[in-house]
This record gives sequence, C-alpha cells and structure tokens, in this order.
Amino acid sequence: MSRYTAFLIVAVSIILCHPAAPAQDKTDSLTDELKSKILNNVSNFSFAFYVDAYLNMALYKPRDTANVIPFSANCPVQNQLRLNVAAIEIFYNAEKVRGKLQIQFGDAPNLLASPDAQFVKSLRQANFGFRIAKDLWFDIGYLLNPIGSESTWPVFNQISTATICGYFEPGSIIGLKLSYKFSEKFNGGIMTGNPYSLAYQQNNHLAGIIFLNYKPLKNLTVTYNNMFGNQALRNAEIDNNLLYNQFIITYYPVTSISLTGQFDLGLMTNSKLPPDTNKTASMCSGFLLARYSFLKHFAIAGRYEYFYDPNGFLTGTYTYDGKTTGLTTNGMAVSLEYKPVKIGYIRMEYKFLHANKGNNVYYSGKSDHMNAIVFTTGVRF
Repeated sequence: MSRYTAFLIVAVSIILCHPAAPAQDKTDSLTDELKSKILNNVSNFSFAFYVDAYLNMALYKPRDTANVIPFSANCPVQNQLRLNVAAIEIFYNAEKVRGKLQIQFGDAPNLLASPDAQFVKSLRQANFGFRIAKDLWFDIGYLLNPIGSESTWPVFNQISTATICGYFEPGSIIGLKLSYKFSEKFNGGIMTGNPYSLAYQQNNHLAGIIFLNYKPLKNLTVTYNNMFGNQALRNAEIDNNLLYNQFIITYYPVTSISLTGQFDLGLMTNSKLPPDTNKTASMCSGFLLARYSFLKHFAIAGRYEYFYDPNGFLTGTYTYDGKTTGLTTNGMAVSLEYKPVKIGYIRMEYKFLHANKGNNVYYSGKSDHMNAIVFTTGVRF
C-alpha cells in the first residue's frame, strides 16, 4: 500500500468519525430542499388508464357487406370483437396551475379523423390553464367542447352507445377558455377558437361558445350551451353562420334513479335546400333517458332519441322517389349494466334506430332501420 493511499484512508476516517464533523452541510440541505420541491410537484399529478372493448352484433339478414355502422360515435364495427378505446390520462392540479392530457387509441378515435388530419385522432384533449383570481380560470390548448352530455368514451355514458344527436354535435376546439364559479349553484364560461370538427372538414374561422350550469336544488341541474360562428369551408364564397343551442336537465328524484333530458336546436344561414338556398335552415334533436341502480352492482337504463335535419346542413341529403331531404331518425335503446368492481363495468344493450323512409342509410344501403345488440366492457383506474 502506498503512503498516499494510507494517508487518504486515515483522512477519510478522521472526517467521518470526528465528533465535530457536521451531519449535513449547506449543499446537502439544498439537495433535500430540491427533492422536497420535486415531491410536492409530483403530488399534484394524477394518472388514469382506460380500456374498453365491444361486440356490436347486427340483427339483420342477409349479412351486411360493410363493417362500419353509419353515425356511430363509438362501437362502430359490427360482428367483430374490437377495441373501442385504450387511453392514458395525465392531469396536473395545483393552486394556480392545471393541465390535462388524454391520449387515445382504438376504433372510436378513428371515427372523426379525416385522412389529412390523422394526427388529431390520438388526442382527446391537451391543454393547460392558470388561475387569474379566486374561482376564475384561463385555459388554452385543445379543449373539449362543453356541448353534449354524451361521450365517445362509453365509460362516461349511462348507455354505452351515443345518440345520432351526439354524433352530429360540434366537436372539440383549439382555442381559449375562460371559466368562473359564480356560486355553489352557478358556474359557466366562454370559449373561442377553431372548431376542430373533422366530420364537417376544416375551416379557418373562429367560433364562440357559451356554457352555463345552474343547480337550484341538490338533485337538479340545468345546463345551457351554445356555439356560434361561420362554419363555411376554406375559400368558400358564402358564409354559413351557425348558432347551435342546447338545453340539458338532469334530475335525481331518489339516489338510485336519474332522469336526463336534452334538446338541441341549430340554425345555419344560406343552408336551405333549393330553391331557397339563401335562407336559414334549422334542425333539432334530443333524447330522454332514465336509469335505475339496484342490488348495488346492477343498473338498467332506457332511452328514446330523435334527430331532425330536413335540409341536411349537418347530415347531407338523400334522394328517394324524386324527393331530396336531410336525415330524420328516431329510436330507442335499453341497457343492463353489471359493475363487479368500482372501476369496471359490463353492459349489454339493445338498440333500434329508424330513418325516414327511403334514406336506406343502414346495412350498405339496404335498409332504413338498424337493430343491434351491443356488448361493452371496460375499466378505468
């Protein structure tokens, strides 16, 4: 052993064993402080995972040659066991800052993704916000549109599949949101941005959105949402100014029963069918839904829906027997749900839809009605 090595060993031993040697110097203290800050920031994060699978069994003979059922917000492919959604969710919530990121894959995200904008299908939302004052928040990014009480994610629906009404509601926007909680009973806000409604192709125009929620009673909520702005496509010579209004009432007469009613009314300029193409067209839609929970793990739900777009400014037009009209539908759905655990569910649903005579929008143009049994199962934790 060299003298240098021996000296080094002795020196280190003295430093470690000397009673006056400090247990922690200033540098160590700063390191612990930094660790504490990191741990505090991590505690503001939350993570979630969601997976949903489905089987959509068409009740129609002869067998359909097309796989995708028209106007399906989820569970779109028939007669196959498929993945609806697989998603990763990241949320950040602090006193003055918040953020949301939801990345999704599967059949449902593909539905409204046009070939020239495929990248957006993997994003459900991606935004962040700052608290300006108490109960006043400013958010920016890819934001969920508050219009609609239904979701493409079955986990958020009382009946897994969404209505035709839900399919044609305005989509998410890239823009800004200002939200404020006026009181324990009343909150709302405004949004502006580009409506990224891929079902209607892209445009360059900004839209405005107002959303209001009022809770006069503990078991009653009344919601009003609207969206307004020019929805004409790029380089269009004529403006198509849209005013989309929505009213939602949710009522719980008792804890185990929920009742939901929704009514949508849309108006668009320069959208009537010939010969009055310069006039304003209108559409309306809605549904009534009731759900009853029983035996702790079970629930049943029933829904009636309708959709009326006579000029086809949302749905496009159909010609039958020399007459051209937009889409009109009505139908019903009944669902039985079993929740073996809090984070998971299994649902069996029967769904029937009927379009106006001659539209023949279902089963590769062979029928104006659709019958199906839909199984969905998912977990979100």
